Amino acid sequence: MSVPAQARIEPLELADEERAARLRELLDSEPLPMIQKSIDAFRRELPELLRTHPGRWVAYHGDQRVGFGKTQTELYQRCFAQGLTRDDFIVGFTEPGAFEPDEETEVTCWDV
Repeated sequence: MSVPAQARIEPLELADEERAARLRELLDSEPLPMIQKSIDAFRRELPELLRTHPGRWVAYHGDQRVGFGKTQTELYQRCFAQGLTRDDFIVGFTEPGAFEPDEETEVTCWDV
């Protein structure tokens, strides 16, 4: 009795390489227009936020401040509850240098 040929299974490393290539592409690309508008609003208001809400999480949808929260998760849930998608808003932490162009970007597994 012969064993049927199995579909070729790519090595895990290849999947990791593809994943890394996609991540590099995302990091090198320009932000979506609404994300960029949100980042610009955050940067513009950061000096005031550092005085009034230091060390707090804040969400922006374009020029609109969605609100403040104790955690990132709280603000993501609030934005999603308003019908926003990941491409519509940012959540940032009010600290000096936040969202500066040279800031390291932290990407988590659910971002890829």
